[in-house]
Amino acid sequence: MEPSGCGEYRPGLGVRALGRLAGAEAEALSAHLRGCPPCRAELAALRRVADLLARTARTAGRPRTAGPGKREGAGRGSRSGAFAGGLSGACAYGARGRGRSA
Repeated sequence: MEPSGCGEYRPGLGVRALGRLAGAEAEALSAHLRGCPPCRAELAALRRVADLLARTARTAGRPRTAGPGKREGAGRGSRSGAFAGGLSGACAYGARGRGRSA
């Protein structure tokens, strides 16, 4: 059960955790946080999640390097355009080819 008066501040906690809360809303939330341990705890948890997401986003674009004994590009990953084109062609024309029906 949340303390009385926290409901109006809870939506701003996530925005604050992302560092995007500004102005009068930020000031009001700061004043509320000084006297509300449950909201401070929730903000701390949301900051951990935001930090984890930021680290994940930074590393998501980095190319993977093949480990010992592994081929570069082996395993799951993006497929070549030839595969995707072949599949779309098969879907467009069906199993019997263009203009043929069962």
